[in-house]
Amino acid sequence: MKLQRSTLILLGLALLLGAGVILSESQWFKSVKSKTNPELEETQSPLLKVSEDEVQAIALERGEGTLSLERQADDSWRLTRPTQSPAEAGAVAFLLSRLNTDRPLQRVTMQPDQAADFGFTEPTGTVTLTLGDDRRHTLILGGPDFSGSAYYAVVDPPSWPPQAGGEPYPVLVVNADVATALQRPLEEWQAAPAPTSTEGSANPEQPLGGEANQPEQPSPSPEGPAQSDNLEAPPAPETPAPSQGE
Repeated sequence: MKLQRSTLILLGLALLLGAGVILSESQWFKSVKSKTNPELEETQSPLLKVSEDEVQAIALERGEGTLSLERQADDSWRLTRPTQSPAEAGAVAFLLSRLNTDRPLQRVTMQPDQAADFGFTEPTGTVTLTLGDDRRHTLILGGPDFSGSAYYAVVDPPSWPPQAGGEPYPVLVVNADVATALQRPLEEWQAAPAPTSTEGSANPEQPLGGEANQPEQPSPSPEGPAQSDNLEAPPAPETPAPSQGE
């Protein structure tokens, strides 16, 4: 059965209308995505856009005081505050890795009067990286979020602490590993002393050869073996009795 011409026209119009709806929804989705794109880019960028090789100094401000580290000429790290000692390379690498590779879990907005709610009145810690050209990047770590498995953080704030009536602050929700890196105790920032090898060293109290505690042997006399004072003199020979015939 052949379709009438009017039916074909109606069918074509329906197809065009459906295509128009699909195209319109597609354009709307792209528009919404473009509007939210800055936030998506923010959560997909590392916390601090720095290279580990650029960092020349690190300052950690925690409740117990400030801990400072400086890169040496041989690219090793040294503690300069609160004590002077070589730094544990693994602790430094873990901190920098968290800062320049970890990505925010979420991005929220904080009003200046909400600083206490986000834990910024008594921060968990503050880390400042000094780069080779004297540029600085700062991350302020606030309190844990409602789940307890992540923390709030502010990166490079234009002013701090927040002032009433000021502009809102963009706040990042970061992995708890960042808090672990900042809260590492002082002894874990210090490099372990190199072990002292004792292999092959002689014991001054024991001569080589395992001859310790051996009695000293007298040296032989050139005139022959020494006579013992306890030896008795040999008995004198007996004189025979005279016979009767003499």
